[in-house]
Parts: sequence; structure tokens; C-alpha cells
Amino acid sequence: MLTINALSKSFDKGKSYALENVTFNLKAGQVCAIVGESGSGKTTLVRLIAGLERPDNGSITMNEKVIASLDKFVQPEKRKIGLVFQEYALFPHLTILENVLYGISKVKNKKEKAQEMLDLVGLSGMEKRYPHQLSGGQQQRVALARALAPEPSLLILDEPFSNLDTMLRTQLRNEVFDIIKKTEVTVLFVTHDTQDALSVADEILILQKGKVIQKDVAENLYVKPNTLYVASLFGNTVHINKNLQNAFRCPLKEDCCHAIRNEKIIVSQSSTEADCEYITAAKVIKKIPLGNATQLVLKLESGEQLTVMTQDQNIADTIYVGFNSKDILEFDQEL
Repeated sequence: MLTINALSKSFDKGKSYALENVTFNLKAGQVCAIVGESGSGKTTLVRLIAGLERPDNGSITMNEKVIASLDKFVQPEKRKIGLVFQEYALFPHLTILENVLYGISKVKNKKEKAQEMLDLVGLSGMEKRYPHQLSGGQQQRVALARALAPEPSLLILDEPFSNLDTMLRTQLRNEVFDIIKKTEVTVLFVTHDTQDALSVADEILILQKGKVIQKDVAENLYVKPNTLYVASLFGNTVHINKNLQNAFRCPLKEDCCHAIRNEKIIVSQSSTEADCEYITAAKVIKKIPLGNATQLVLKLESGEQLTVMTQDQNIADTIYVGFNSKDILEFDQEL
């Protein structure tokens, strides 16, 4: 349904790239989350797909029709793409109904269509209210109704929940995607929150420094991450650098990068209890209770510090920590 091919964009005449040689596909009806830290290229990618920027190289194809390339550019209003931003971008002087009508002014039976969208997002009966009379969650629903009203082929949600508190965000996220599933629209969901991505996406695309690092289902991103960065996004991960290799007497390939998931680190009260290949003694510097688990800040025999988690509530001042080779993640050397 959507094909991005070798897409690049620079804002300083090629000295650096906000997006570089990005390629991926999106199937019809799929929800794809785009995850990356600030400056990774998420916003640039969205603006290129939506037609708010022109690419320097590459192409964008929707439903087998090229909508952006070096020699072709389809205007944003003709791309059949719906947008929902974190600021909602509602018109404050228009009622809820008028806000939804705005995007379908030329549609036959537009009032019936707008009412249908408000019913879909659970705002029936609030048609005459203005945005300032609504909660943040209700304003988000209006923005969604307005984006869905023209029946877009692709819906882009750009950090739509980042302005909401944690409890409301989780509730609204689930409600929004329940609504979206009913429409069967294809979705690109831009977020910096991996929990949001894991909860709703069929696939997750990881951007770093303007490049696609990995696009995969959630399970593979956890089990087979391509880089240390991807591994760290999906679970607490310890980089086994040279100092830690020496501390655990753990010889590893020099031309690779290695890591261990925090939950794979074994914490034991004695060296004989620990069933692991690589082990060292450690002093507990700090204990931080976190519900059913405890976070430990350790000082290893070598002097290195290490932070681990344990379910054991009775921790001595000196313990042993270790891990097994089968649990070590290995990557090509990080750039």
C-alpha cells in the first residue's frame, strides 16, 4: 500500500541528512509504529509522506501511484492521507461538528458523514461544543474524527498521546486504536514511547540518525535486535564493554559489540549457588525497592559499577553476579 524507496532529505544542501536512504514497505490495513529518539528523522519522514516537504532523493508510492520523487510531486490535499498531531490543531472558533466538517466541505451528505465520525469516536451529543470546552482526550477524539472523515488511505498519528498523563494516555491509546481497527485504515504511528508501539503496532520501524536500523515484529526486536541501540529500546540492557569483559573474565570477539539483558543477569548470595559461566563478587552500594523487585547498584571486584534487578528481597552487602554465554547478544560493531 505504501512503498518508501531510498528516501533522503537534507536541510543544509547535503552537508548532513535528516533522513538518508530510507526504504520500507507498509501493507494495507497494517499499523506500523515509527520509533526513535529526538532527531532520529521521524518528523522529517512524516512530512515527506504527507507532502509537507519534498525529497532530495528517492520516491514515495501509495497504492501503486508515485506521489513524490525527483520529477513528480502530488500536492498534500490530493494524497488521501489523514494527519493527527500531538497539538490536535483544532480550530478554536469552530464547534466540534464544524471542525470535522472542515475537511469534507466538498463531500456529498457531509453533515451525515461528520455526525457518523463523531458517533464513531464517542462524541455524539457534543456537536455544538467548542474545543476549549473539552478535555484533552476528547479533543484528541475530535482530531481523529476529522482525520478519518475524508476516508484516507493512510492515517498518520504523530506523537498523538505525548501531551497526556500516563494513565489517560494508556486509556486513550487503547480507545483510539479500537476505533481505528473498525475503519480498517492503514496507520503510521510515530512515537518515542516503546510501550505505546508494543501495545498497538503490527510492526515497528526503528530510526536512528536518519536511517532505518530495523523494521520487524516486536518479538524479533527483543530476541534478535540488530544493534545495541535497538536492544536498549526494548528492555534494560547492559553493554558488555572491555572493562566488564575483564571484570567477568569473559573473552568475546573483539570486532563485535556485546550486551546482556538485565533479566539474564544472575544475582546470588554465594558463588556456589550461581549457575553461570561468568561470575564475579560485588558490593551492594545502593538498594532501590521497586514493588516486587529491587534495583541494586553494585561495585564489582574490579571497581566497575553495574546496576541490576533482582526479585530477592533479602540481599546481603556482598553478593555474586554473573551470566551465561547463551544469553549474550552479539552485534556488528556499533557505529
